Amino acid sequence: MALMREGVPDRTPLIELSVDRAVQSAFMGKPIKSPADEAAFWQAAGYDYAPVAVGLVRVGEVYSGEGTRTERSRYSVYTNDEVEMTWAAEGRGVITSCEELETFPWPHGDDLDLTPITEMRHRLPDSMGLICIIGKIFTPTWMLMGFAAFAEASIQAPEFMAAVFRRVGEIQFRCCERAMQIEGVTGMWMSDDVAYTEGLLVRPEIYREHLWPWYKRMGEICRRRGIPFLYHSDGDLTEVLDDIIDCGFNALHPVEPKAMDIRALKQRVGDKLCLLGNVEVDRLARGTPDEIRELVRANVRDLAHDGGYCVGSSNSVTNYVQLENYKAMLEEAGAL
Repeated sequence: MALMREGVPDRTPLIELSVDRAVQSAFMGKPIKSPADEAAFWQAAGYDYAPVAVGLVRVGEVYSGEGTRTERSRYSVYTNDEVEMTWAAEGRGVITSCEELETFPWPHGDDLDLTPITEMRHRLPDSMGLICIIGKIFTPTWMLMGFAAFAEASIQAPEFMAAVFRRVGEIQFRCCERAMQIEGVTGMWMSDDVAYTEGLLVRPEIYREHLWPWYKRMGEICRRRGIPFLYHSDGDLTEVLDDIIDCGFNALHPVEPKAMDIRALKQRVGDKLCLLGNVEVDRLARGTPDEIRELVRANVRDLAHDGGYCVGSSNSVTNYVQLENYKAMLEEAGAL
């Protein structure tokens, strides 16, 4: 109801792109090891749906090339163990020429594993939906090339850049077509960062030529099925809000407080987009439960009056988010 702006629900719904397994385990008081465990978490936490990610989501092989670095750090508040983090190539990645484009071991869209969708669907009650997260297009493109090499190619070799975009887009679109044929999928979520705090990562013309057309085609599939089409991107999206709406997206996530004023955004596009998230992750990590309750209370008061808002974090619930703060967000939203 809220995602399609079709009325005011009994309570403001919750929304998250992901909740870290460590947080899920702490919330449930036991390890989350299986799809059944995860389905039980989303239900117990008060969500109306469970998310399942398929397609080129983690971008696996792209974490190599110039600028790639790996470090071990203690990121989680739920363990003292250090974890290994790998960062994508900032210089030149694994596809920097037409030859590398052709020899790269691309998966075929028909070969990507979609069984997590049916595994989760069978474990959810009929009262809950399933939102399918279909990878990314811009992000794998620049990660495969390396960001500096991508930026250079956008000016010096635009046809090569377009070819990488096209190869990624074909894979993701086919994955989308297949996923939308599975009974029980009640929404589709595209997660693809195109901006940072101060603005877009690249000039908008690149998105308009190589990215939005793919999402517009995906949006048409969702519209035919009558299901919501959600978009996630960090950063300031002001310059491309009209493009996002034109793609057919029904909802926008996560509206980072440091990048966009959600109340001004509500005034501008609230009649076209349901706004999602906005509860600052830094505050969830370092604030107090009372501070979190006040943030949620203010957002519900100012944004949910017409049903066009869902409560959630300003990115995702990471493993450095305090459990008591996460619970405070859920409680204030009326989910617990």
